[in-house]
Amino acid sequence: MAIEYLMEAILLAARDWGATDRMVTLFSREHGIITAMAYDVRKPKNKLGGGLQPFTHFNLLMTSGKGMDIIKQCEIQTSFKEIREDLTRLAYANFIAELAIGLWPERQAEPTAYDMLLAILALLAVRNPRIAALIGAWQLMVLAGFQPEFEYCTHCGRKLEWPAAFSFAEGGGTCLACSLPDAPVFDRLTKDFLAKLLAIDLKQPGEFTVHTRLITATESLLYGFVRYQLDRPLKSLDFINKIK
Repeated sequence: MAIEYLMEAILLAARDWGATDRMVTLFSREHGIITAMAYDVRKPKNKLGGGLQPFTHFNLLMTSGKGMDIIKQCEIQTSFKEIREDLTRLAYANFIAELAIGLWPERQAEPTAYDMLLAILALLAVRNPRIAALIGAWQLMVLAGFQPEFEYCTHCGRKLEWPAAFSFAEGGGTCLACSLPDAPVFDRLTKDFLAKLLAIDLKQPGEFTVHTRLITATESLLYGFVRYQLDRPLKSLDFINKIK
């Protein structure tokens, strides 16, 4: 027997299904990540069509189904249209969405992660999207349990001396004696910037300036760390590289 229920959610991804339907991936406050169907949503007069846009934050009326649950109604809370109307913001938002989908399993409530996603999208809509995504992605990684170590060598345990290296496999800095030949350099300035990113309040980030070299270095560590921990390539990163 089908059961109707309400939930608050963010639409992270969508793809067309058949001639008129759409399959969507939602991150909900109450149930975590859910894959759902929106039937007939691509028909011209369907009321759901305008609301089910990527990165929209809304309240949903759902019906449980034999396979996937079904979206019946939606009430938009925040459209985040600034993200969809800007290619660069859209690219980094897709990275954040793909990261969140990779970090958390389906049907597991993660209200703290949900609130963080909302704050990241709000930041992406109004601030430099490259830096907003950098801050948000590192903080999502930490929330999911991937806290980078940057005070002590992750291999031998000795206090790091600078410059050091970074190990994606061991999750942080390694002294040069313990590092592999192809390990990325991890210097003190990058370490200090990474510590600052992890401490930023996403809802009140304040103003700061940073050299492009530090952004690039911290991005490189992030992308390598994400690829290793998720054990798969991210399509969104390929798109980001194309638009840079």
